[in-house]
Amino acid sequence: MNTLHFIYPEQSTIRFKTMIFPDGQPHLKIDMDSIAALDRKAPLQINTRLANANDLMMVLFAKNTLDYLEFEQIELNVSYLMAARMDRVMQDGEPFSLKVVANLLNLAGFKKIRIFDPHSEVSTALIDRSYAVTNHDYVKEALTDYFKKNSKTPFCIVSPDAGALKKIHKLAQYLNVDNVVECMKERDVKTGALLSFKTTVTDLSGQTCFIIDDICDGGGTFAGTAKMLKEKGAVKVVLIVSHGIFSKGVSIDEVDEIYTTDSFKQVDGVNCFSIAQYL
Repeated sequence: MNTLHFIYPEQSTIRFKTMIFPDGQPHLKIDMDSIAALDRKAPLQINTRLANANDLMMVLFAKNTLDYLEFEQIELNVSYLMAARMDRVMQDGEPFSLKVVANLLNLAGFKKIRIFDPHSEVSTALIDRSYAVTNHDYVKEALTDYFKKNSKTPFCIVSPDAGALKKIHKLAQYLNVDNVVECMKERDVKTGALLSFKTTVTDLSGQTCFIIDDICDGGGTFAGTAKMLKEKGAVKVVLIVSHGIFSKGVSIDEVDEIYTTDSFKQVDGVNCFSIAQYL
C-alpha cells in the first residue's frame, strides 16, 4: 500500500518535505513526481505520531493536500494519540482535550483510523471510523526477548491500576498466562500526588513481575508499584509500556528493566522496539 510516512520518512512511497515557518506554523510540500503514477482511487495510508499540536496540524494539512490531489481513500495510522489520557473533564475549569482532538480528526474525514494501544475506549468512541490496535503482539515479543536473555523463572503479569486492569485480562488470555496480579493506587486528583499502592496478593517470592501498561510519563506509578511488589518477594520487576514518554528519565526506582516502543519517540537506554511491526 502507498504511504505518506511521518514516523519513518525513508519508508514513505510518497516523497515530501516538511518545515516550520518563522511564526511556528508547520508546513508540508509533497513531491508531485512521486505521486504521478499512483492510483488515486486505491487506499493510501498516512503513518504518524500525534505527540503534539504540530504533529496533529501536519496530518490535517497532509489530508487536505491529498484531498486536493483527488486521493479518494485516505487512512490514518496513529502510533501515539495526544490527549488520550484526558478522556473526560477531570476538574472544573479544564477542557475535554480528547474530544477536541477527536473533533478535528473527524472533520478531516479519514476513511479509517487505526490507533496503537489507546489509553481507553473513549478514543475509539469519539473518533469516527477508528479502531484500536492492541498491545498483545508487542507484549508477546517483549516477553520472548526477555526470556531469551534471562533464565525462565516463575513470572506474573501485573496491572498497576484500575485503568490497566480493563485490558490485562484480555492480554493474559491472548498470552495464555494464568498468573495475573491486580494492583491499585490512590492519587490526589487536585495535586496529582500518589498516595498509596496496594494488591490483594500476599506472596510473590521468587517471581519476576512484568508490569504492563500503555504509557510511562514520569514513572511514579511504576516506582511505587515495583517497590510494593518487591516487598512481597518479587525478585525482579520489568516494565513493559507501549508509549514511552519518560519525562523524568528512564531510571525508575525498583524497576530492573524497561521495554517500550518508539510510538512517542525513540528512547535510548531501554529496550525500544520499532512501532512499524505493530501498526
